[in-house]
Amino acid sequence: MNRYLFVGPSLPEAADLLAADGITVLPPVAAGDLLNLAPRRGDVVGVIDGYFRQTRAVRHKEILSLLQAGVTVLGAASMGALRAAELDTFGMLGVGRVYRDYAEGRLTADDEVALLHGPAEEGYRPISEALVNIRATLSRCVEEGILDEPAAGRLVAALARRPYRLRSYPELVRLARESGVPDAKAEALRRLCATRAVNVKREDALHLVHRLRTLQEGPADAAEHPAPGFTMAPTVYVHRWRLGARGLDTEDGRVAEMSVLRMCQLFARDYPDFHRNLVFAHLARECAARCRSGRTEATLDGALEHARHRNVIPDPRTAEPGELGFLDLWLTPAERASRPVRDQLGTFLVRSFQLTPGVAADGPALDALRRRPVAAAAATLVNAARSVNEHARRTESTFDIHSLSADRVLAHIGERWGAEPEALELHALDRGMGSRDVLLAAARPFYLLSRYNPDLVDLHIARQ
Repeated sequence: MNRYLFVGPSLPEAADLLAADGITVLPPVAAGDLLNLAPRRGDVVGVIDGYFRQTRAVRHKEILSLLQAGVTVLGAASMGALRAAELDTFGMLGVGRVYRDYAEGRLTADDEVALLHGPAEEGYRPISEALVNIRATLSRCVEEGILDEPAAGRLVAALARRPYRLRSYPELVRLARESGVPDAKAEALRRLCATRAVNVKREDALHLVHRLRTLQEGPADAAEHPAPGFTMAPTVYVHRWRLGARGLDTEDGRVAEMSVLRMCQLFARDYPDFHRNLVFAHLARECAARCRSGRTEATLDGALEHARHRNVIPDPRTAEPGELGFLDLWLTPAERASRPVRDQLGTFLVRSFQLTPGVAADGPALDALRRRPVAAAAATLVNAARSVNEHARRTESTFDIHSLSADRVLAHIGERWGAEPEALELHALDRGMGSRDVLLAAARPFYLLSRYNPDLVDLHIARQ
């Protein structure tokens, strides 16, 4: 069992506290981090702090994806408390007072836990104060008779109207003086804030750390918290996030597997054959499983047979011309005129293929490529393209791959593929890329490398 903790300003000394506990301490969580972590069934992930302004916040479906995979996810104090309150019915475990206040409706605003802070190198030095801590400190003031409840409530309301980055204890004291709090009580408030302020976020973070420390072989309280009884829909977005999290380790660092796939799709001469075989193999397996055909070979005949079983295509032996009009959307006029009907239908199956609506066959393609030498060759080229783009940025500060002319990029790819401009999107479908926009986004990072090093960017799936 592996244990991970995402933490920052709520407990800046977490790495020192947990140095001997075998818990991997990571910076505040952001979108994509949980999937990049790739935890396994039985692992435990604790979430305390998370980014939300500098970068996108951790997504709910990332957490649901981990829960569905049998990973225990705990949350407390800050972003962790927010997400736990939102997802506890799905199995995320909330810890501490802040979580309970959100879960029970006493807190509703996300910015209650937000604060401005310095970088990790400075120990996440706080520049503002979280409103949940100020609330708790004012409650102590009421308990000790420094303020009455109405006065404390007015101060909380005044700070709640301000942006989170402008909330602080000096500002609290200034507001108290301006609101007519007597000088003696305002001074008592200042002393309490300076020496005995309540840090409920830190307290909750320590509670979560204790929970992580006490978990040994899987969560000790697994019987109290059974695996969530839900199935998360395999949406296009989750599919893309999961694939985007996968990477290959090379001598020059980690390379995203999706970049390796795009390099192969764009520059492997035999990628259309590879993709065609991939599609036919999937259809053969699906036919054997669903149609009980007993046919498992990845052939055109097998693919056509399954498509007929599923009423996707007419029988090519008996189809009338009027039944084949839909092929005009998927083949060029030249292809329609020159190819046998069987081949036209096979091309249609390849170009229209998706695992589920909106989900391309990127995952199976990556699985197949990873076992081939071409993956390492493609990863090397991805790193080379990155170096070329970085050099361009150093040479011209305004350079950005996204500003490259779309017409120029697509014309270059068309030349490499021997494809006419009007047929470029169909050729992209032959390579598993679902649209012109996907093709353009895939090609831009590699344009400079390919444009000025055409012989270098030349891959072959079969022989590499």
